Amino acid sequence: MKKFETYKKVEIIIESVKLETIIYQLEEIGVPGFTVVGNISGKGINGVSDHNCKAKVFENTYIFTICSEEQAEEVTDYLHQVFKYFSGVCFVSDVMQMKSA
Repeated sequence: MKKFETYKKVEIIIESVKLETIIYQLEEIGVPGFTVVGNISGKGINGVSDHNCKAKVFENTYIFTICSEEQAEEVTDYLHQVFKYFSGVCFVSDVMQMKSA
């Protein structure tokens, strides 16, 4: 019996002001679900992002989903357009999900 199924994991870090439109697009594409972690901080090529900032416009949000390869292509096609106007990054990787029962 096959214990795992393979999927694509799409990880997005984006300015929090775009969160609602990203979620809307994920739902339009039909991804089976997603996880959102808000008010994240870290350091990247644009410097340090401080999670203690009070203005939401400077916050970043982490979103990830597990989906089919076709859905991952649709998500990244959409994000390619978003990243022309908003700061963000996207990672896509192969993952295996354990089947329950």
